[in-house]
Amino acid sequence: MNNLRELLNNIWVVSPLKIVAMSIEHGLWDYIAEQGGKVYISDVLTAFSWKERPFACITGVFVDLGLAVQRGQILGLTPISRKWLVKTSTDYIGDFIIRANTLAKAYDGHLETLMAEDVPDKTMCTQTKNAFGGDISMAETFAKSMDAMTREFANEILERIKVENIKKCLDVGAGLGAMTNIISERQPSAEITVLELPGVAQLLQNKVNSFTFNKQFKVIGADWRDIRNHIDSNEKFDLIILSQILHEEKREDAKRLIEICANLLSPNGQLAIIGFLDDTSFLTHLFTLNLLMELGSDNITEPEISSVAQHCGVFLQTAYISSTSGRMLWLGRKCE
Repeated sequence: MNNLRELLNNIWVVSPLKIVAMSIEHGLWDYIAEQGGKVYISDVLTAFSWKERPFACITGVFVDLGLAVQRGQILGLTPISRKWLVKTSTDYIGDFIIRANTLAKAYDGHLETLMAEDVPDKTMCTQTKNAFGGDISMAETFAKSMDAMTREFANEILERIKVENIKKCLDVGAGLGAMTNIISERQPSAEITVLELPGVAQLLQNKVNSFTFNKQFKVIGADWRDIRNHIDSNEKFDLIILSQILHEEKREDAKRLIEICANLLSPNGQLAIIGFLDDTSFLTHLFTLNLLMELGSDNITEPEISSVAQHCGVFLQTAYISSTSGRMLWLGRKCE
Protein backbone atom coordinates (compact mmCIF):
# COMPACT_ATOMS: atom_id res chain seq x y z
CA MET A 1 0.00 0.00 0.00
CA ASN A 2 1.53 3.26 -1.14
CA ASN A 3 -0.84 5.91 0.18
CA LEU A 4 -3.60 6.72 2.65
CA ARG A 5 -6.39 6.32 0.10
CA GLU A 6 -5.28 2.80 -0.78
CA LEU A 7 -5.06 1.92 2.92
CA LEU A 8 -8.54 3.23 3.66
CA ASN A 9 -10.01 1.51 0.61
CA ASN A 10 -8.78 -1.81 2.04
CA ILE A 11 -9.87 -1.41 5.67
CA TRP A 12 -12.39 1.43 6.08
CA VAL A 13 -15.44 0.06 4.32
CA VAL A 14 -18.26 -2.34 5.13
CA SER A 15 -17.08 -5.78 4.10
CA PRO A 16 -18.56 -7.01 0.80
CA LEU A 17 -18.51 -10.45 2.46
CA LYS A 18 -21.25 -9.40 4.88
CA ILE A 19 -23.38 -7.96 2.07
CA VAL A 20 -23.04 -10.98 -0.21
CA ALA A 21 -23.61 -13.42 2.66
CA MET A 22 -26.79 -11.58 3.66
CA SER A 23 -28.10 -11.74 0.10
CA ILE A 24 -27.45 -15.50 -0.05
CA GLU A 25 -29.08 -16.14 3.31
CA HIS A 26 -32.21 -14.31 2.16
CA GLY A 27 -32.27 -16.21 -1.13
CA LEU A 28 -31.92 -13.18 -3.42
CA TRP A 29 -30.00 -14.99 -6.16
CA ASP A 30 -32.36 -17.98 -6.14
CA TYR A 31 -35.31 -15.59 -6.41
CA ILE A 32 -33.83 -13.84 -9.46
CA ALA A 33 -33.02 -17.21 -11.04
CA GLU A 34 -36.57 -18.42 -10.47
CA GLN A 35 -37.86 -15.33 -12.28
CA GLY A 36 -35.83 -16.19 -15.36
CA GLY A 37 -32.60 -14.45 -14.41
CA LYS A 38 -33.86 -10.86 -14.26
CA VAL A 39 -36.40 -8.99 -12.14
CA TYR A 40 -37.81 -5.55 -11.54
CA ILE A 41 -36.15 -3.96 -8.52
CA SER A 42 -39.59 -3.04 -7.19
CA ASP A 43 -40.49 -6.74 -7.14
CA VAL A 44 -37.36 -7.52 -5.11
CA LEU A 45 -38.24 -4.83 -2.57
CA THR A 46 -41.74 -6.24 -2.23
CA ALA A 47 -40.65 -9.88 -2.03
CA PHE A 48 -38.05 -9.28 0.70
CA SER A 49 -39.64 -6.28 2.47
CA TRP A 50 -36.52 -4.21 1.83
CA LYS A 51 -36.24 -0.44 1.53
CA GLU A 52 -35.24 1.31 -1.67
CA ARG A 53 -32.29 3.47 -0.53
CA PRO A 54 -30.15 0.77 1.19
CA PHE A 55 -30.93 -1.73 -1.57
CA ALA A 56 -29.79 0.79 -4.18
CA CYS A 57 -26.41 0.95 -2.42
CA ILE A 58 -26.17 -2.83 -2.18
CA THR A 59 -27.15 -3.21 -5.83
CA GLY A 60 -24.24 -0.93 -6.73
CA VAL A 61 -21.89 -3.20 -4.79
CA PHE A 62 -23.22 -6.27 -6.62
CA VAL A 63 -22.72 -4.58 -9.99
CA ASP A 64 -19.16 -3.51 -9.08
CA LEU A 65 -18.38 -7.07 -7.97
CA GLY A 66 -19.66 -8.48 -11.25
CA LEU A 67 -22.50 -10.34 -9.53
CA ALA A 68 -25.36 -8.37 -11.07
CA VAL A 69 -26.19 -6.25 -14.08
CA GLN A 70 -28.61 -3.34 -13.84
CA ARG A 71 -30.47 -1.77 -16.72
CA GLY A 72 -32.82 0.91 -15.52
CA GLN A 73 -35.15 -0.70 -12.98
CA ILE A 74 -34.28 -4.26 -13.99
CA LEU A 75 -31.70 -6.32 -12.06
CA GLY A 76 -30.21 -9.44 -13.61
CA LEU A 77 -27.83 -12.28 -12.88
CA THR A 78 -24.38 -12.44 -14.42
CA PRO A 79 -22.54 -15.65 -15.37
CA ILE A 80 -20.62 -15.34 -12.08
CA SER A 81 -23.65 -15.14 -9.79
CA ARG A 82 -25.54 -17.74 -11.80
CA LYS A 83 -22.63 -20.17 -11.45
CA TRP A 84 -21.58 -19.57 -7.83
CA LEU A 85 -24.57 -18.16 -5.91
CA VAL A 86 -27.66 -20.00 -7.21
CA LYS A 87 -28.34 -23.13 -5.15
CA THR A 88 -29.36 -25.26 -8.11
CA SER A 89 -25.95 -24.72 -9.75
CA THR A 90 -23.47 -27.60 -9.48
CA ASP A 91 -20.82 -24.96 -8.64
CA TYR A 92 -22.80 -23.31 -5.82
CA ILE A 93 -20.56 -22.00 -3.01
CA GLY A 94 -23.08 -19.85 -1.17
CA ASP A 95 -22.96 -21.88 2.03
CA PHE A 96 -19.17 -21.54 2.08
CA ILE A 97 -19.55 -17.74 1.87
CA ILE A 98 -22.07 -17.80 4.71
CA ARG A 99 -19.63 -19.84 6.79
CA ALA A 100 -16.84 -17.35 6.02
CA ASN A 101 -19.10 -14.57 7.27
CA THR A 102 -19.71 -16.53 10.47
CA LEU A 103 -15.95 -16.66 10.97
CA ALA A 104 -15.77 -12.89 10.41
CA LYS A 105 -18.36 -12.42 13.15
CA ALA A 106 -16.21 -14.51 15.50
CA TYR A 107 -13.54 -11.82 15.29
CA ASP A 108 -15.91 -9.37 16.98
CA GLY A 109 -16.03 -11.41 20.17
CA HIS A 110 -12.82 -13.41 20.17
CA LEU A 111 -9.94 -11.44 18.64
CA GLU A 112 -8.92 -9.90 21.97
CA THR A 113 -8.93 -13.36 23.59
CA LEU A 114 -6.94 -14.81 20.71
CA MET A 115 -4.31 -12.10 21.07
CA ALA A 116 -4.04 -12.54 24.84
CA GLU A 117 -4.32 -16.34 25.14
CA ASP A 118 -3.67 -17.81 21.64
CA VAL A 119 -6.66 -20.15 21.84
CA PRO A 120 -9.28 -20.71 19.09
CA ASP A 121 -12.91 -19.68 19.26
CA LYS A 122 -14.78 -22.71 20.65
CA THR A 123 -17.84 -22.28 18.42
CA MET A 124 -15.81 -21.91 15.24
CA CYS A 125 -13.55 -24.80 16.25
CA THR A 126 -16.58 -27.08 16.61
CA GLN A 127 -18.10 -25.90 13.33
CA THR A 128 -14.83 -26.44 11.45
CA LYS A 129 -14.37 -29.95 12.80
CA ASN A 130 -17.96 -30.73 11.84
CA ALA A 131 -17.30 -29.37 8.35
CA PHE A 132 -14.34 -31.75 8.05
CA GLY A 133 -16.60 -34.74 8.64
CA GLY A 134 -17.96 -34.64 12.18
CA ASP A 135 -21.43 -33.65 10.96
CA ILE A 136 -22.43 -35.25 7.67
CA SER A 137 -24.72 -32.40 6.59
CA MET A 138 -22.11 -29.71 7.29
CA ALA A 139 -19.39 -31.89 5.77
CA GLU A 140 -21.39 -32.27 2.54
CA THR A 141 -21.97 -28.52 2.28
CA PHE A 142 -18.30 -27.72 2.90
CA ALA A 143 -17.04 -30.50 0.59
CA LYS A 144 -19.27 -29.42 -2.30
CA SER A 145 -18.10 -25.81 -1.99
CA MET A 146 -14.43 -26.81 -1.87
CA ASP A 147 -14.97 -29.16 -4.80
CA ALA A 148 -16.43 -26.36 -6.92
CA MET A 149 -13.54 -24.02 -6.10
CA THR A 150 -10.88 -26.70 -6.69
CA ARG A 151 -12.29 -27.49 -10.13
CA GLU A 152 -11.49 -23.88 -11.08
CA PHE A 153 -7.74 -24.48 -10.87
CA ALA A 154 -7.50 -28.27 -11.21
CA ASN A 155 -6.89 -28.25 -14.97
CA GLU A 156 -4.08 -25.68 -14.66
CA ILE A 157 -2.31 -27.85 -12.08
CA LEU A 158 -2.81 -31.09 -13.97
CA GLU A 159 -1.33 -29.56 -17.11
CA ARG A 160 1.86 -28.93 -15.15
CA ILE A 161 1.84 -32.49 -13.80
CA LYS A 162 1.31 -34.15 -17.21
CA VAL A 163 -1.22 -36.72 -16.04
CA GLU A 164 -0.99 -38.82 -19.20
CA ASN A 165 2.04 -40.54 -17.63
CA ILE A 166 0.29 -41.38 -14.34
CA LYS A 167 -0.32 -45.05 -13.57
CA LYS A 168 -0.90 -44.89 -9.80
CA CYS A 169 -2.12 -41.82 -7.91
CA LEU A 170 -2.80 -41.12 -4.23
CA ASP A 171 -4.82 -38.06 -3.16
CA VAL A 172 -4.71 -37.35 0.58
CA GLY A 173 -7.55 -35.14 1.80
CA ALA A 174 -9.26 -35.48 -1.57
CA GLY A 175 -12.60 -33.95 -0.61
CA LEU A 176 -15.01 -34.98 -3.37
CA GLY A 177 -12.10 -35.77 -5.67
CA ALA A 178 -11.98 -32.69 -7.91
CA MET A 179 -8.39 -33.43 -8.93
CA THR A 180 -8.49 -37.22 -9.10
CA ASN A 181 -11.82 -37.30 -10.92
CA ILE A 182 -10.17 -35.46 -13.83
CA ILE A 183 -7.11 -37.72 -13.73
CA SER A 184 -9.35 -40.77 -13.72
CA GLU A 185 -11.36 -39.51 -16.67
CA ARG A 186 -8.23 -38.67 -18.69
CA GLN A 187 -6.41 -41.84 -17.69
CA PRO A 188 -9.02 -44.63 -17.36
CA SER A 189 -6.30 -47.21 -16.78
CA ALA A 190 -4.77 -45.33 -13.84
CA GLU A 191 -5.17 -46.78 -10.35
CA ILE A 192 -6.57 -44.02 -8.13
CA THR A 193 -6.52 -44.13 -4.33
CA VAL A 194 -8.04 -41.35 -2.25
CA LEU A 195 -7.82 -40.94 1.51
CA GLU A 196 -10.41 -38.77 3.24
CA LEU A 197 -12.11 -38.59 6.63
CA PRO A 198 -14.94 -41.14 6.89
CA GLY A 199 -17.90 -38.75 6.58
CA VAL A 200 -16.60 -37.10 3.40
CA ALA A 201 -15.24 -40.41 2.08
CA GLN A 202 -18.76 -41.83 2.00
CA LEU A 203 -19.95 -38.86 -0.06
CA LEU A 204 -17.07 -39.42 -2.48
CA GLN A 205 -17.78 -43.17 -2.67
CA ASN A 206 -21.37 -42.42 -3.68
CA LYS A 207 -19.98 -40.24 -6.46
CA VAL A 208 -17.45 -42.84 -7.58
CA ASN A 209 -20.16 -45.51 -7.77
CA SER A 210 -21.70 -43.59 -10.67
CA PHE A 211 -18.45 -43.49 -12.70
CA THR A 212 -18.43 -45.29 -16.03
CA PHE A 213 -14.90 -44.32 -17.12
CA ASN A 214 -12.78 -45.85 -14.34
CA LYS A 215 -13.47 -48.70 -11.97
CA GLN A 216 -9.94 -48.64 -10.48
CA PHE A 217 -10.89 -45.92 -8.00
CA LYS A 218 -10.38 -46.83 -4.33
CA VAL A 219 -11.81 -44.66 -1.55
CA ILE A 220 -10.39 -45.03 1.97
CA GLY A 221 -12.31 -43.46 4.84
CA ALA A 222 -9.67 -42.72 7.48
CA ASP A 223 -7.50 -40.05 9.06
CA TRP A 224 -4.12 -39.76 7.32
CA ARG A 225 -2.48 -40.64 10.64
CA ASP A 226 -3.81 -44.18 10.10
CA ILE A 227 -2.49 -44.39 6.54
CA ARG A 228 -0.12 -47.27 7.39
CA ASN A 229 -3.15 -49.39 8.32
CA HIS A 230 -4.61 -48.96 4.83
CA ILE A 231 -1.65 -48.57 2.45
CA ASP A 232 1.33 -50.90 2.57
CA SER A 233 4.66 -49.10 2.84
CA ASN A 234 5.90 -51.12 -0.15
CA GLU A 235 3.16 -49.72 -2.37
CA LYS A 236 4.45 -46.83 -4.49
CA PHE A 237 2.68 -44.07 -6.43
CA ASP A 238 3.61 -42.04 -9.51
CA LEU A 239 1.74 -39.02 -8.15
CA ILE A 240 0.69 -38.00 -4.64
CA ILE A 241 -1.50 -34.93 -4.14
CA LEU A 242 -1.78 -32.87 -0.95
CA SER A 243 -4.29 -30.18 -1.89
CA GLN A 244 -5.32 -27.65 0.75
CA ILE A 245 -4.70 -30.02 3.64
CA LEU A 246 -1.37 -29.04 5.22
CA HIS A 247 -2.80 -25.81 6.65
CA GLU A 248 -5.27 -27.85 8.71
CA GLU A 249 -2.43 -29.51 10.61
CA LYS A 250 -0.01 -28.38 13.27
CA ARG A 251 3.50 -27.81 11.96
CA GLU A 252 4.99 -31.10 13.19
CA ASP A 253 2.02 -33.09 11.90
CA ALA A 254 2.28 -31.37 8.51
CA LYS A 255 5.98 -32.28 8.31
CA ARG A 256 5.17 -35.89 9.18
CA LEU A 257 2.51 -36.04 6.46
CA ILE A 258 4.99 -34.77 3.85
CA GLU A 259 7.52 -37.40 4.96
CA ILE A 260 4.96 -40.22 4.74
CA CYS A 261 3.89 -39.17 1.25
CA ALA A 262 7.45 -38.68 0.00
CA ASN A 263 8.32 -42.20 1.13
CA LEU A 264 5.33 -43.61 -0.77
CA LEU A 265 6.56 -42.16 -4.07
CA SER A 266 8.00 -44.39 -6.75
CA PRO A 267 11.40 -43.38 -8.23
CA ASN A 268 10.80 -40.22 -10.28
CA GLY A 269 7.28 -40.01 -8.82
CA GLN A 270 5.74 -36.56 -8.33
CA LEU A 271 4.58 -34.85 -5.15
CA ALA A 272 2.10 -31.99 -5.65
CA ILE A 273 1.28 -29.68 -2.73
CA ILE A 274 -1.35 -26.95 -3.14
CA GLY A 275 -2.28 -24.30 -0.59
CA PHE A 276 -2.00 -20.83 0.92
CA LEU A 277 1.56 -21.40 2.05
CA ASP A 278 3.49 -18.38 0.79
CA ASP A 279 4.36 -16.65 4.07
CA THR A 280 5.07 -13.34 2.32
CA SER A 281 1.51 -12.98 0.99
CA PHE A 282 -1.08 -10.59 2.46
CA LEU A 283 -3.76 -13.25 1.93
CA THR A 284 -1.65 -15.93 3.60
CA HIS A 285 -1.22 -13.82 6.74
CA LEU A 286 -5.01 -13.35 6.97
CA PHE A 287 -5.60 -17.02 6.17
CA THR A 288 -3.20 -18.09 8.94
CA LEU A 289 -4.99 -15.82 11.41
CA ASN A 290 -8.26 -17.51 10.41
CA LEU A 291 -6.67 -20.90 11.16
CA LEU A 292 -5.65 -19.71 14.61
CA MET A 293 -9.21 -18.48 15.18
CA GLU A 294 -10.84 -21.69 13.91
CA LEU A 295 -8.49 -24.50 14.92
CA GLY A 296 -5.58 -23.11 16.89
CA SER A 297 -3.25 -24.36 14.13
CA ASP A 298 -0.89 -22.32 11.99
CA ASN A 299 0.56 -22.68 8.51
CA ILE A 300 3.72 -24.64 7.89
CA THR A 301 6.07 -22.31 6.02
CA GLU A 302 7.45 -22.64 2.51
CA PRO A 303 11.07 -23.21 3.67
CA GLU A 304 9.87 -25.94 6.06
CA ILE A 305 7.97 -27.71 3.26
CA SER A 306 10.98 -27.62 0.95
CA SER A 307 13.38 -28.75 3.69
CA VAL A 308 11.28 -31.76 4.74
CA ALA A 309 10.68 -32.83 1.13
CA GLN A 310 14.34 -32.44 0.19
CA HIS A 311 15.38 -34.54 3.19
CA CYS A 312 13.20 -37.31 1.68
CA GLY A 313 14.72 -36.92 -1.78
CA VAL A 314 12.01 -34.73 -3.31
CA PHE A 315 13.14 -31.36 -4.68
CA LEU A 316 10.18 -29.00 -4.94
CA GLN A 317 9.71 -26.04 -7.26
CA THR A 318 7.08 -23.41 -6.56
CA ALA A 319 4.63 -21.61 -8.79
CA TYR A 320 1.64 -19.36 -8.27
CA ILE A 321 -1.63 -20.77 -9.56
CA SER A 322 -2.87 -18.03 -11.88
CA SER A 323 -6.54 -19.07 -11.70
CA THR A 324 -6.72 -18.52 -7.92
CA SER A 325 -6.01 -15.77 -5.43
CA GLY A 326 -2.93 -16.50 -3.38
CA ARG A 327 -2.70 -20.28 -3.73
CA MET A 328 0.59 -21.86 -4.70
CA LEU A 329 1.72 -25.17 -6.17
CA TRP A 330 4.80 -27.03 -4.97
CA LEU A 331 5.74 -29.76 -7.45
CA GLY A 332 8.75 -32.05 -7.31
CA ARG A 333 10.03 -35.50 -8.27
CA LYS A 334 11.52 -38.24 -6.13
CA CYS A 335 15.19 -38.77 -6.95
CA GLU A 336 15.89 -42.18 -8.44
